[in-house]
Amino acid sequence: TKAIDTSPIGVLAGEGALPPQLIQYCIDNNIPIAAVQFGMCNYETFPSCPILKTRIERVGEIFSFLKKHNVQNVVMIGNLQRPSIKSLRPDMKGLKTLGRITGAFMKGDDNLLRSLRTEIENEGFTVRGIDYYLTDLVCDAGHLTTRHNTMNVSDAIQEALRYGADDRGQSLLVHDDGTYSYETRDGTTALINNEGREGSILIKMVKPQQDLDLDRPTVGLKTIEALSANGCTGMVIQANGVLMIDKHDMIAYANDHHLFIEAVNA
Repeated sequence: TKAIDTSPIGVLAGEGALPPQLIQYCIDNNIPIAAVQFGMCNYETFPSCPILKTRIERVGEIFSFLKKHNVQNVVMIGNLQRPSIKSLRPDMKGLKTLGRITGAFMKGDDNLLRSLRTEIENEGFTVRGIDYYLTDLVCDAGHLTTRHNTMNVSDAIQEALRYGADDRGQSLLVHDDGTYSYETRDGTTALINNEGREGSILIKMVKPQQDLDLDRPTVGLKTIEALSANGCTGMVIQANGVLMIDKHDMIAYANDHHLFIEAVNA
């Protein structure tokens, strides 16, 4: 078992189950943690820890809060919608930061996240992925369910990787006639609900250029429930790449509803 750096953690928290899971892990393991919540997000109840409620462009306020709590490691996790440039109301530090990253802001998510990482590291913090702490969120290659996939999806996996390389999305559906439907900014669940049909298979891969410490593709129980509700067959995810929230519940649900989950190396 690797030794974990137990220095204080600051979590830049988006929506979803993962930020609370990380906070609870830190509480259980006596690791100091402080969380930043953003006004555009709807949050579940958080475990008790120091919390700053602010806007994403209030960069000076965020960094001051993290330093006040002696944060050394920063984890950015959860769903966070990118605000429009016109809606931003930055503080002075935010103005300087935006001046440096505006070009990246316009070029797409991956460029923006790389620029954000640079800004965080320049303040003296270490950026870590959530899987540094919660090591059971990914899985090795193999069949995770009793039902196995019988369709050859090797071409669909390559197509998903190509789509990701263009920074357009992480997922597609391959249908039983060999055609594809692609994820948009509305996300994976919307893709399944809008385009899923009898025999469709979800393919979810890591974008080749993705910074896995800041932006991990994720599936959860809602994903497998949507596949079931739309008559789909199952999902193929990238081994040791795609995060599985509620992994055991996902596998149990898939087995109960005759879907498959397979992890593949890509």
